[in-house]
Amino acid sequence: MKIGEVAQRVGISVSALRMYEQRGLIAARRSLRGTRHYGEEELARFQAIVGLSHAEVPLETLARLARIRTDNPTGDAASRQVETVLKDAEAELMARVETLQAALADLRRAQERLVGCHGCSRRPTRGNCSACPVADELLACPVMRVVWDQEDGDA
Repeated sequence: MKIGEVAQRVGISVSALRMYEQRGLIAARRSLRGTRHYGEEELARFQAIVGLSHAEVPLETLARLARIRTDNPTGDAASRQVETVLKDAEAELMARVETLQAALADLRRAQERLVGCHGCSRRPTRGNCSACPVADELLACPVMRVVWDQEDGDA
């Protein structure tokens, strides 16, 4: 299959596929005229690369993984190096997962507390809400610091 078809099936641009090739993540077979051709194995590899990329695994990590088999003289050495790279990638992903879980918990707490504002007829400003007990609960949620109006510096 040609690069355009692969791009469509994987759901990314042709230029992104070319960039993956330039970074050494995949090698295309070429026709006599230089047209790139990919088989099902390359398609599966692109899908794996794109999936990991969407999970924010750095391209440098993927490039390191792509080179391991050719850079090592034995399966033992290669497998140990792959294991090290995967453990490092797992640690990075787990740190991101913890950050995402904390943000998700904050969003959920804010949603639960916002129910206290339902039916309020006052304009939602610091001045109008300062005496409301719901305001303190909401401001305990970092996301609500984005929603809440900024205090006037001259006040």
